[in-house]
Amino acid sequence: MARQHKTSKTRSPKKRKNRPARPDGTEKVRANDHILINEFLFRRGETSLGAEIISFLTDHEGERFRSVELARKMGYGESRQLPGFWYVLHKLQEDGVIDKDSDRCYGWAGFEADTYEEHLIEGPHFPQPGKERYKVDQTYSGKLTTHPNGYGFVDVEGFDDDIFIGAEMLGEALHLDEVEVLVTKVPETYVSRQSPHQRCEGLVVNVVSRKLTTIVGTLHRENRRFLLKPDQRKILPEIHIPLRASKKAKAGDKVLVGDLEFLKTGGIQAKVIEILGAAGESQVEVSAIARGLGIDETFDTELLNFAENIREEITDADLEDRLDIRDKVVFTIDPVDAKDFDDALSIEKLSKGNYRVGVHIADVSHYVPEGSALDKEAHKRATSVYLVDRVIPMLPSRLSEKVCSLNPGVDRMAFSVFFNITESGEVKKYEFHKTVIHSKRRFTYEDVQQILDAGKGDYLEELQVLESLSKTLRVQRMESGGLDFETEEVRFRLGSKGEPIEVIKKERLDSHRLIEEFMLLANRTVAAYLTAKFALNEKMPHPVIYRVHGAPQMERVTVLANFVRKIGFELKLDRKGKESATVSSKSLRELLQKVHGTNVEFLVNELVLRSMSKAVYSPSNDGHFGLGFEHYTHFTSPIRRYPDLIVHRLLFEYEGARKKRKKISPERISAITGMLGSVCQISNEREKIATEAERESIKLKQVEYMSAHLGNTYAGVITGATEYGIYVRMVDFAIEGLVHMRNLKDDYYEYDESTYSLVGKRKKRKLQIGQRLKVKVHEVDMTRRTIDLTLE
Repeated sequence: MARQHKTSKTRSPKKRKNRPARPDGTEKVRANDHILINEFLFRRGETSLGAEIISFLTDHEGERFRSVELARKMGYGESRQLPGFWYVLHKLQEDGVIDKDSDRCYGWAGFEADTYEEHLIEGPHFPQPGKERYKVDQTYSGKLTTHPNGYGFVDVEGFDDDIFIGAEMLGEALHLDEVEVLVTKVPETYVSRQSPHQRCEGLVVNVVSRKLTTIVGTLHRENRRFLLKPDQRKILPEIHIPLRASKKAKAGDKVLVGDLEFLKTGGIQAKVIEILGAAGESQVEVSAIARGLGIDETFDTELLNFAENIREEITDADLEDRLDIRDKVVFTIDPVDAKDFDDALSIEKLSKGNYRVGVHIADVSHYVPEGSALDKEAHKRATSVYLVDRVIPMLPSRLSEKVCSLNPGVDRMAFSVFFNITESGEVKKYEFHKTVIHSKRRFTYEDVQQILDAGKGDYLEELQVLESLSKTLRVQRMESGGLDFETEEVRFRLGSKGEPIEVIKKERLDSHRLIEEFMLLANRTVAAYLTAKFALNEKMPHPVIYRVHGAPQMERVTVLANFVRKIGFELKLDRKGKESATVSSKSLRELLQKVHGTNVEFLVNELVLRSMSKAVYSPSNDGHFGLGFEHYTHFTSPIRRYPDLIVHRLLFEYEGARKKRKKISPERISAITGMLGSVCQISNEREKIATEAERESIKLKQVEYMSAHLGNTYAGVITGATEYGIYVRMVDFAIEGLVHMRNLKDDYYEYDESTYSLVGKRKKRKLQIGQRLKVKVHEVDMTRRTIDLTLE
């Protein structure tokens, strides 16, 4: 067995003649205890008692209690109170709010990150330099994030820590609300973010604005109403739905509720807006992820009708001022399951060993007029969302999969960038043209790789030249500061009901890199041209939208450097003082090269990625650290990304005015400037949501897949060690699970922070990052989407 927390001394409860105590310290519930439970909960209140239990256990962090002892310490030791107390206690444990160990002792569950990378990187040390500190009795405004255990944290911009809000201090505030909080306590020192008692504390005094307007969950019948168990476990208040507002839903249905009414009792009354289906069904659960994050899978009838009326055929009028290259060899290279084709390539041989490479991008702007209802909807959605079993498009499918998509064998409108490029990868000249193309072949990445490996197949010569040029471009990009990450990704083969039948690790092929390099070249070229010709116009600077990526954050770089040193690698830092350090792309690239091929390669790649800032859209050109580019934007995916559509419009409008020697009016420049601010803000928000939805859908399918393989043994690699257990990645599936301390039965293990390992107290066995071992799938929690493993 394993030691995780101090176990408080317990005394066996006195036996009573009419109710013998059980060996585990709990008491047997008699047949009529439901009467006592109802009576007790009516007087005390389930929600109130739950908050009281959580508060007590967090105040006694690190201690463990048998259920009878806990009830006695909290003042509920009378025989008539115990059944009701146990009912609430067991419900909290089943929901994962509190923890019960193998000795049947209860305690605060604490923090367990979904992945080791989150555990390591997402918890910076305090105080952070250059940040403000809170003052007692001062009021601050910020965003509330609640925890399933009943408490919350308020993040205030510009400050070095969150403010801890105890369960009883939340008031009527809800997860993600904008709130005003009164600071009641500021500790003298910060040690870590793991414990609420090392944090500033406060009291919510006002809800400024509500973020959540709809909630997804499962209905449970309670007398003449339904209770909703939210999928988002951070939504704490009790939510009830009157039968008249249930839309004829039944218990066990997964639903979307809205019209939230916040009651004085602390609960929420709501009405069913949409019935998604039976909870637990694969397709329903994926829909629930999307709905829960505010992603709409449907389009209004007006928009669908507008899309249906768009003509697919190209007329002579459409060809005016377009370069007709339908006779040229143009082809697409995409994933095997792709439905929308944004980009295509062409290549022609020129004199003196040079080549003319064409990067052809779907001309979505031709079909989506600025300011139209369709444009406004695309602006609102900002991105397509790619879930494990479906695509939720930014544009109606008739546009995204037919009219705009560069499908093979049909004429299509495109916006093209042509490069005159030497064998050594030097771009001698480039041109922008609106074009009409005719794709000759739809390749998958696997098709192209097979042709390149075999040295025979359709358009072999063109593909070989493109591959050679792409490798040259990649070497140049690495030499100029670019980074190349190797991360493990998976896809699923699904059954007829959406259930995962097989997990397939994605392999990064040379054909992927071929497309990647030419897309990067096009994006970089468009950004540099827009900057030089228009953004830096001395008389009237023109607004441009960029894709920017800042250097890694100082505190995260320090955590990363300390971590890799303890597992035998070095990250060279550029010191700027005793407490300040930065890192160059060269140092990061050297680290990635050192770990290549090792058992910790993918872990270190993920940690490097997490240590860096997120790439975002911005009207300011701050460069792209990860790619090593001074100028960068998104031009190559207008079917699925709204900023790309905007870049198409800007390039066409600015170039058109320049060629005609016309000036764009100050009013128009002002309007574009305002529009770009909105586009950047919304696109950044929606991209973050889309990424979360994709990640959650993958996690759902991983857990669902492993639930069908309970008891099976697999090869694994330790990817993390913490005070609560070790994370192990099963190598066949790239799926990570947790071997909890309580499931390490062969010894008493202690966490050694100096080596990021667990060490057995008696046998001295060390469980260390990078170590290979066998694990058995012990337990799967579909609600929490966690996988518990044991060692073999």
